[in-house]
Amino acid sequence: MHENIYFMEGEKKVVFVSHCLLNQNVAPVNKRYPNSVGEILQMLASANVGIVQLPCPHADFFSEIERERKPKKFYDTKEYRNHCRRIAKIVLRQIENYTKSGYKVLGILGVEFSPTCAVHQVENGNRVTPGKGVLIEEFEEEMRKKKFQVPIVGVNLNNIYATIEKIQALLKYC
Repeated sequence: MHENIYFMEGEKKVVFVSHCLLNQNVAPVNKRYPNSVGEILQMLASANVGIVQLPCPHADFFSEIERERKPKKFYDTKEYRNHCRRIAKIVLRQIENYTKSGYKVLGILGVEFSPTCAVHQVENGNRVTPGKGVLIEEFEEEMRKKKFQVPIVGVNLNNIYATIEKIQALLKYC
């Protein structure tokens, strides 16, 4: 039944995934979507893609798990941005190490509407606005400095099927 979820010899693909997609306990209490990413995880496992969980900048920086979502301006401080930059540098080193070892890094999965991990849309109070989360901005800046690019895909938990299509495209072209 689960024969497709184990690592297969010769398959060297990984994807880096926002922490709260694998551990919803760190998501804001009013923004948890139980079982919403199961299809995504199944699809990645069926394609023999290793899943690397990103650290949760919020849980580490603020030392709190239970919380309500706050707007991006709450997080967009020098201290929090520096914290996210450190994480971005560490993760990009890991990505480089995977690449040097012959792995294909399919991308990074962020979480739309998150003030930290949004890729295209950020929730600001009761509004959704175009923009990126602080960590994603730092990933992009550090990649620009290193002159390399890894695709970053926004997971929209309100529209999981659109997200599945994006990930299928990643799998097809990698």
